[in-house]
Amino acid sequence: MGSNVWIRNKENNKRKLLNGKRGVILKAAIFNGPQSMEVRDVPPLESNPNDLVLRVLSCGICGSDLHSMRTGDFVTPGQIMGHEFVGEVVEVGSNVEGIKNGDRVVGTSAAFCGECRWCKSGDFIYCPDLFNTAIGYGRPGGFSDFVRIENAVLNQTVFHVPEHLSNEEASLMEPLGVAALTVSQVHRQSNKRALVIGGGIIGNLVAQILKNEHDYDVAISEPSEIRRNKVYGVTHKINPFEEDLIKRLQNIWGEGKYHFGSGGMADLVIDCAGSKQTFIQALEAVRSKGVIGVVALPDQPVPVNLMRVVHKAPEIVGVLGSDMGEAIRLVKEDKVTLNTLVTHTYPLKNITEAFKVQQNTDASVKVVVNP
Repeated sequence: MGSNVWIRNKENNKRKLLNGKRGVILKAAIFNGPQSMEVRDVPPLESNPNDLVLRVLSCGICGSDLHSMRTGDFVTPGQIMGHEFVGEVVEVGSNVEGIKNGDRVVGTSAAFCGECRWCKSGDFIYCPDLFNTAIGYGRPGGFSDFVRIENAVLNQTVFHVPEHLSNEEASLMEPLGVAALTVSQVHRQSNKRALVIGGGIIGNLVAQILKNEHDYDVAISEPSEIRRNKVYGVTHKINPFEEDLIKRLQNIWGEGKYHFGSGGMADLVIDCAGSKQTFIQALEAVRSKGVIGVVALPDQPVPVNLMRVVHKAPEIVGVLGSDMGEAIRLVKEDKVTLNTLVTHTYPLKNITEAFKVQQNTDASVKVVVNP
């Protein structure tokens, strides 16, 4: 993305939007602290000529939202969370081009400093200011009636939604973008055997992209039956609570011997679950000189056997961010199946229940809030 999109907007000519004179009462889910959220009235939004304001149609509950709800990480009390949203444009800033009122769009925004090493090198997502200004973290998010996208630029920070998608499916564009970015960062041309650990929405979509876009032989490790059953096109579905994951992989792809042990022969392992055990499993499952991708967020520090790292020498890649433009392409080219992945929808007033259901992996794949 061009730096002009991300550098902090200095303009001060803000104006009230949807104020009381129009008779609009804005409601949002407010994070009070770990395990505490409530829906209440919020002040009117403000916008400037570079912004869009959307009426939120659907907003998914992300794994990072669950992490924040459990631990309090990434957000502070008073925050409106939610970054997996689709909305109808209701206000277009005078400097925003190619978008009009009534358009259905997905998007995001963050205002980076423009001065740090990462901004100057174009790696904006590593700017230390990221979570101070990103939607759903430092800025009000999509668990609300309305959301504002700052510095909106079509096909960079804002994307039109394919017409055939429902609102619930459209809310999956942000996590699909995460999955697309993950695959783009860990795929190597010579690799064709992949283990995906975790069959939640990111793992599900990662597995589909690996299979449909790059023709991997894919195995998925997921204890939840509903989640295993909704991962399409995967050859090997493994319940790690009922069978030994490494032995099953050895039966599928052969034994991966290394200097002082024996593990799997997966060319690529992507940890989409984020627990102490799953990263340990990833180190055992990957072949020597293979690739491990880490996209999930563990709630606690993970113990690492550095002997495995030294003697197997895997390439370990942390993935942060979302490529929604690529997500739109995958949808248009029918590379992914989305229509059964949203298992539950809730109104904003029932968001606490929605979070509980999303946390229940035996009952849900994706839970979406519809303000």
